Amino acid sequence: MARKLKKIMVVDDEVLICELLDEFLTVKGYQVTTAFGGEDAIVKFKTDKPHMVLLDIRMQGMDGIAVLQTIKDMDSAAGVIMLSAFGDVTTIQKAMQVGAYKYIQKPVGFGILLNALEGWRRL
Repeated sequence: MARKLKKIMVVDDEVLICELLDEFLTVKGYQVTTAFGGEDAIVKFKTDKPHMVLLDIRMQGMDGIAVLQTIKDMDSAAGVIMLSAFGDVTTIQKAMQVGAYKYIQKPVGFGILLNALEGWRRL
């Protein structure tokens, strides 16, 4: 049985990235929520209960790893795909250990993103 994947939250401190991914995913039929930082993401995660979170690793304030840990503590079944322009192997490994499904390097290729979403949905 496929996982439910309708609601996606995009978390990035770069507004342009949030807007771009929001527009693309909305056109693809997803319900999208955006958050412009870690603290904002936690608040919105509690109320919106997305099935998948696209989460930047490096943000001002609460970083992506801390947000990932908090999300997994609230809902271990939620999918999380980490996004970053920096390919720091140690940070990527930490994210995977904490429970991230996948890591995608920025700039995010739409085809790669759709394949990752479909892969998680089929798990």
